Amino acid sequence: AATVAAAHGACQVSCYLKPRSAMSTEGPSSSWLRGDTRKKPTAFLLRALLFICVAFRVAAALIRVSYHVAAGSVLGVARVLFAAANERCLRGMDRAALGRGSFFVGAVANSWRVLMQGLASLMFLCARADEYVRQPPSPLVLTAHDKPAAHPQQVHISTVGRNKMRISWVTDDRNTPSVVEYGESRGNYTASATGDQATYKYFFYESGAIHHVTIGPLAPGTTYHYRCGKAGDELTLRTPPASLPLELVVIGDLGQTRWTASTLAHIGGADYDMLLLPGDLSYADTQQPLWDSFGRLVQPLASARPWMVTEGNHEAEALPVVGFAPFVAYNARWRMPHEESGSASNLYYSFDAAGGAAHVVMLGSYAEFEEGSAQRAWLERDLAGVDRRRTPWLLVLLHAPWYNTNQAHQGEGEAMRAAMEALLYEARVDVVFSGHVHAYERFTRIYDNEADGRGPMYITIGDGGNREGLALKFLEDHKSAHLSVFQEASFGHGRLRIVDETSAVWTWHRNDDEYATVRDEVWLESLASPKLSMAAAGRQDEEL
Repeated sequence: AATVAAAHGACQVSCYLKPRSAMSTEGPSSSWLRGDTRKKPTAFLLRALLFICVAFRVAAALIRVSYHVAAGSVLGVARVLFAAANERCLRGMDRAALGRGSFFVGAVANSWRVLMQGLASLMFLCARADEYVRQPPSPLVLTAHDKPAAHPQQVHISTVGRNKMRISWVTDDRNTPSVVEYGESRGNYTASATGDQATYKYFFYESGAIHHVTIGPLAPGTTYHYRCGKAGDELTLRTPPASLPLELVVIGDLGQTRWTASTLAHIGGADYDMLLLPGDLSYADTQQPLWDSFGRLVQPLASARPWMVTEGNHEAEALPVVGFAPFVAYNARWRMPHEESGSASNLYYSFDAAGGAAHVVMLGSYAEFEEGSAQRAWLERDLAGVDRRRTPWLLVLLHAPWYNTNQAHQGEGEAMRAAMEALLYEARVDVVFSGHVHAYERFTRIYDNEADGRGPMYITIGDGGNREGLALKFLEDHKSAHLSVFQEASFGHGRLRIVDETSAVWTWHRNDDEYATVRDEVWLESLASPKLSMAAAGRQDEEL
């Protein structure tokens, strides 16, 4: 502060002592500015004082910046510097794209883009450095797009309400209409619907047009043929059944590796009604073209059956230093029916399946969940609206597991468990699925770290094929080890077949064999079953 004051005072003095000829609008030809000291004996001293003034002003500016840094405002300073550099580089890239400006400026701008994306990836990798050793990752499987710009790509569908479907896709051509034509016969489209489209930017990446169109009402258990944007190939979907039985595929931490391709092949090898994914989809981690590649990879399955997803940590992609909010790409690309379930956020929602025989709650591990939070208040309302006499099956999915004996990600779900577990217990939730840990683990029915026949069964299935490899080590002396029934660090997928109002069977299929091998199987009885409700209090057997 003293230095700034001194600099300010010196500048004021120098301006006061400056001769009139120096303060005129004579411009840079002034003899005083030229340093001609012959006309006035004091001109040299005044000129030197002016340079001292400039030096003090520069020093004052540096001190102000240093003060902000020392005071904890490094993010603000970095944001200003980044915005200035980014704006110049964007301008350079735009001029180069229009054939204006020099080749050198365009090259420098593109180098800045590569540098920024590389630094962002390094930040993510460093932030997620783990203390445990994983199996070597599998190479990425990148799926290219070689069709015209108006050709629909990355098509996936999701349920909306009781009898509608949302069709989502991307086109490189931003003028393609957001319209879906559909019907029950090939090539004979008896209905159509229009929707909306949007784009988003992330660093120098700008997405194609992301289209969302809701079609319906649709008949349950029916095959429909449809075409997006009045262009491209005809696709086929099947709506879920109106009643039980219902077959659900559950996968977590999918990614886009050779293991992912194996998982998807095994899933496609047997029929199912709907797929549930508790977070970590593309593993783009700021590299936005990987979102596009992922969408193309899963399209053969995701365009044919509803994919209902919730977010994981790899969807966040937040960079607060440069002003990127979390979940921008995820929310734009994977729009789920949160509004229809009374949720204000795409990060948590619920829906019914099989005509209301099953209610599925998708929670957000990375949205606020504490007492007084919007998500917790929504969850209370949602569970209160479930009539277990009409809805015998109640399922919950979230990303970070509440119970976990693997060395990986220890304790990361504990705060959410403490805030919400009692709500799930009181509602008699049947099963809680999670991901995050790259292995498979099944627990008995639990409440508050103790075996409880009235609590949910907890299953971790974060083994879809991610690029980080497997979490190989389970802790034998973990406090929850006696509650863990089955553990295996292998890639695979799970299937929950809800047979009727009282019985369901869960199977886990390991896919590090040529065929999907069933490695774990357990029958469950609904906690809404009158027989189980009476007997559950005294039972500790996990195979209900």
